Amino acid sequence: MQDFKVIVPGGLNTDLFGSGVERLLEPGELAFGGKLIIGPGGKARNMAQMAAVYLGPGKVAMIGRTSRDPYGLWKAPIQALMKAAVDTTYVRELSFEEAGGKFPGIALIPVDKVGQNQIYVLPGVNEDFSVADIDAADQLFHNTSGDKIVLLALEIPMETALYAADKARLENIRVILDPGGISGPIAEKILRGLFLIKPNEHETKLLTGIAVEGFESAKIAASNLLAKGVQHVLITHGSRGAYLFGEKLAEHIPVPDILPTGETDETGCGDQVTAILAGCLAEGKEMEFAARVAIKAGTLQFHRTGIQPVTIEELLE
Repeated sequence: MQDFKVIVPGGLNTDLFGSGVERLLEPGELAFGGKLIIGPGGKARNMAQMAAVYLGPGKVAMIGRTSRDPYGLWKAPIQALMKAAVDTTYVRELSFEEAGGKFPGIALIPVDKVGQNQIYVLPGVNEDFSVADIDAADQLFHNTSGDKIVLLALEIPMETALYAADKARLENIRVILDPGGISGPIAEKILRGLFLIKPNEHETKLLTGIAVEGFESAKIAASNLLAKGVQHVLITHGSRGAYLFGEKLAEHIPVPDILPTGETDETGCGDQVTAILAGCLAEGKEMEFAARVAIKAGTLQFHRTGIQPVTIEELLE
């Protein structure tokens, strides 16, 4: 059995972008303009693809499920994983009938001309991703090398996420959680023993009740999470960069200067940060170095449309 560096249990989505709309609408409004882009998505799936593009073939495996719907919407995320050489042995491809007529996960994403977006996630068959799916991939959790990482997002049932985290901890596998998309407090059980959590400023407020306005408020919020059993906290803050905290760690990481491309889209930026952070740590890099490379990757992702994973060559440049 191949010993993968990064294991990603989670949801697979197909993203339907309305790219370049004039503005994000208020309730009841209608507008014309923009163009339709159909691409792969899902936070966990994004991170699996991005980590594999960075680490190379044979290093990343994904656990999930999808539904072969009659319109072929399920194909985009699977094909993107395969192109990036992510192992999909444990991604269950159910027939539409086996899935009970449920579609694969779909995200509807309008993106305005300055890169701001809204995301409406229709979970579809992702909401049936179960403990049994995790157990079916038991071999992936054998930590023979001792440096394995499990990457988690919360677009799956909380029970399944908790089970995956507990299974990883039993094997001394580091667990990194990207809580993107949460709408309120999460089960504190999932925080205990986390190697790292990477919320943005909005998610940090939902998790801690503390509004992040800069380094000092981020430090207070991070202390709240560290007290709940998290070992490291990386809070991203848009154009202000990120704040990294842990035992003997308290650091502001500014956004690097990047040559503009004429395109901006915040879709997938957080996923890119988490994926590269996990990739660097899986290679044995130090936390501060990994966080700085990850923020650079997230900044590069902002200057492109849709999910276009950052390569190691781009990071070296």
